[in-house]
Amino acid sequence: MNQPESSKSLFLGGAAKATAANREKDVPRMGAESGYEAVVVDDVAPVRISAFIGFLISLASFTAAVAKPMLVLPALAIAICLFALRKHSGSAKPVGTTVARIGLVLACLFGSTGFFVHYLKYRTLGDQATYFAQQYLELAANGEEALALELQKSAPNRQVSTMKLDAAYELDQSAQEQLETFRAGAYSDVKRLGPEIQWELDRRPRVFQKYGREKVDTYWRDPTGQFDNVIQIELQWNPSRSEDESDWHVTLFQIERELIVAPVVL
Repeated sequence: MNQPESSKSLFLGGAAKATAANREKDVPRMGAESGYEAVVVDDVAPVRISAFIGFLISLASFTAAVAKPMLVLPALAIAICLFALRKHSGSAKPVGTTVARIGLVLACLFGSTGFFVHYLKYRTLGDQATYFAQQYLELAANGEEALALELQKSAPNRQVSTMKLDAAYELDQSAQEQLETFRAGAYSDVKRLGPEIQWELDRRPRVFQKYGREKVDTYWRDPTGQFDNVIQIELQWNPSRSEDESDWHVTLFQIERELIVAPVVL
């Protein structure tokens, strides 16, 4: 029986639409036995480029233990790897999720290692500088001005340990001038208060780097209230080089002053 022409056109039009819809969903794939097979687009695994980027950054995160600014690398790697592990609406597992997980573990490992290395380093430097500054205050309070002045010099520039400092300073006009300047500073206040004062930290030591050198600022106050100001002692740590041993020396010994900042130029 022949179908009406209008019915045939309607049937063919529906079939064409269904075929077009299937083409949008399916991708041809060569099979070993059956030739071409239809693969649904949702089954095609997407490639997560961000996973490989995060993995490479996590490998570079080992530098976080070398320099403190490099701690930004593991944080960046963690953010990118978490982005690569975002949910996928399709049924196929995205390519790179395993790499992203490995990168996430490495970034966390290197990041935590770098953080604790810097924390322990700064904590150790702060404790050592605090102890040395306290000993320095005791020297100044006891009137050991020559020795206190020598400790403001780096180790190669100090007098030999067997030399009598007082006699050496009396014979050196330049050393006498340095002593006069030293007596006019915070030393005079510390000596006037005497060794009975048990100086206390006014705040936590500030550990910082300046021109690649490790420095610590310590601030001390008089708990008895006889001295209203705060004594600032800045120390520099010199690591050991060849035969020389590592040592501390005082780079600043003064009453704390407010920094004068130039006004903004409009």
